[in-house]
Amino acid sequence: MFIKESVIPISSIHDSSLGNLLFRIKQNFKLVLAIDFSFFFSYLFISIFSTNTIILISSISYYNKTLNFKDLGIKIFRSCKRLVFTMFYTTIIVIGYFYFCLSMATPFLATSNLYNFSMVIIFKIFAYIIYLYLSIVWVMALVVSIVEEGNHGVMALRKAGKIIKGNEMKGFILNIVFNLLALIIYLGTQIIIKKWSFNKNNSMLILVNGSCLLKVFELVNYTVLYFHCKKEKGEEEIIELQESIEYSKIYDLPLIIGATN
Repeated sequence: MFIKESVIPISSIHDSSLGNLLFRIKQNFKLVLAIDFSFFFSYLFISIFSTNTIILISSISYYNKTLNFKDLGIKIFRSCKRLVFTMFYTTIIVIGYFYFCLSMATPFLATSNLYNFSMVIIFKIFAYIIYLYLSIVWVMALVVSIVEEGNHGVMALRKAGKIIKGNEMKGFILNIVFNLLALIIYLGTQIIIKKWSFNKNNSMLILVNGSCLLKVFELVNYTVLYFHCKKEKGEEEIIELQESIEYSKIYDLPLIIGATN
């Protein structure tokens, strides 16, 4: 498409091939848009499905329970809608925070003064630390929206804030550790490319797989942190007690029927 565009300036206006050239560029542009949208929606689907599956399997494994493939698929399907709503709100918050930080740093970027440049660097570091702290609630909201059926969107964010209260430092340390590991993976990939002249495609494959594996561990750790916070607040014991009461009622019912017969 770009090659065809480069031919336009040297083409004659009255030449019939110019119309064909513009028509082919239009077709190529539609093809590029179709490919871009297909990649975008594929990435979005894989991201939602993988996040949902990882958190669900982690929560099931936490209680040493098992589910067959059919029940797992039903749970994933039911929680997908809640997860999409929560991801929508968290994405808006992240974008809002990014533009807020950008607007705060704009006065320093207006001049080329060395002092202002150093202030921008300090502001970026400070803003990123705050982001790591605030994102505890945002990631926890994803876990809440999947594990708890009645919470999604703003409700999941509020519930996540209540659950993580008192354990913010644990989530903050988790964020620091995983971001440092992500930085190590990225820098390690760059060193491999430059030092050993490794194939760029293979190195990018290592980077992508390493990042995905790191994301899996992050979601698993946040799921465990969720149940840990619930256990500290005594909510886990209440759920187990309710389950035992329901089980005892169902178990006693046949005995009463048998006695009357």
